[in-house]
Amino acid sequence: MEPPDGGYGWVIVACSFMLNNTTFGIFLSFYRKNACMSPPFFDSLTIFPGATDTDFAFIGGLSVSTAMICAPFVNYLSKRFNFKVPLVIGLLFLVTSQVFAGLSTRIWELFLTQGIMFGMGLGFLWIPALPLTNQWFSKKRALAGVSYFAIGSGAGALTLSLTTQVIIQRLGLKWAFFINALISLAILVPVIFLLKSRVRIIQAKFEPIQYQMLLHPGFLYVWLWGFFINLGYILALYTLATYSTSGLGFTQAQGSSLQAILAAGQMVGRPIAGTVMDRFGRINVAAIVTFISGLSCLVIWMFSRTYGLLAFFAVVQGMFGGIFWGASGPVTTEIVGLTDLGSALSILWLTVAIPCTFAEPIAVWLLHYSQNHLHRSGADAFLSSIGFAGASFIVASLVLLGAKRWKQKNWKVFVKT
Repeated sequence: MEPPDGGYGWVIVACSFMLNNTTFGIFLSFYRKNACMSPPFFDSLTIFPGATDTDFAFIGGLSVSTAMICAPFVNYLSKRFNFKVPLVIGLLFLVTSQVFAGLSTRIWELFLTQGIMFGMGLGFLWIPALPLTNQWFSKKRALAGVSYFAIGSGAGALTLSLTTQVIIQRLGLKWAFFINALISLAILVPVIFLLKSRVRIIQAKFEPIQYQMLLHPGFLYVWLWGFFINLGYILALYTLATYSTSGLGFTQAQGSSLQAILAAGQMVGRPIAGTVMDRFGRINVAAIVTFISGLSCLVIWMFSRTYGLLAFFAVVQGMFGGIFWGASGPVTTEIVGLTDLGSALSILWLTVAIPCTFAEPIAVWLLHYSQNHLHRSGADAFLSSIGFAGASFIVASLVLLGAKRWKQKNWKVFVKT
């Protein structure tokens, strides 16, 4: 039975938007400077004494990778009971993790609360929700999935990061955690109630782990795309503000504003990408957008020495860099179909857990290597990290062309795929 391409599907899109809004991009971009080192928010090293840049880099990656690792457990619960069971568990993890993070005073406690517990909340909420928009839409699948679903993360990063900064300044980090926990609870309870699945109608499968998917001749290219694109995206996402403050000497406010600009770019770019994907082919556009993301790192970010040029890069990266998180569902559906989508996505999330964990620590290691062995300083010390991000994006775009080749059985460039 064909998806309705509308109707209650738009309620699903609105709920998915709010779910994404409340889960992604709340605190992590503020830890490295605001919570540990820099006045005027806190006295130096009073919140998490002894913490290093690498520690906070791992927390950011750990939360996302933990979410991805939850995929088999989420699929098992969805298959055994109902997709709302993992959603409720995710809500409990998300809220309690922020409360416990607010009570944390040691870096290992933050690893447990904001790294692992928060990551489990992300996984148990986001993974069962992502396939839903694909179940309700066909012709407008990318518009619904990439646009309105995915821009929730951009809206959340823009609004919650700015409000969180104000709360940190006025009330402190602890109350920022507590208040955001209450916001999450108030928004996600009605969202979970309103979400509906068409899994019985389309007879979808939710196998915890289907290892044979790794060698599926078309899906192989999709998960390799996910692996490489997230090496570039996570690195760029978490390094941009640090590059502006540590590399170029901009103020903390300017660094935070760049994160806001990047988030605004997501809100503008993803609806455009979704519309274009439905018109010209979901795999085609995903590959092109991925390539543009890499080019922006190598051509714009690499040579950015002024705030204006760096802001321009933030816009471009915001519009194109996070394409995977919205396009993964529609692109995977093109390869494996709706019936096997849940099972395929479970494997996809497991494969991207590694780059999500280690992308930012790799950036920190490359930075330290440039400083200590290549004797670079300032913005030049970040060149290796920027080059690594750009190369990862470009490799990802080339890999995805393999999925296009498998789908259409030839190398014709101008075929809608």
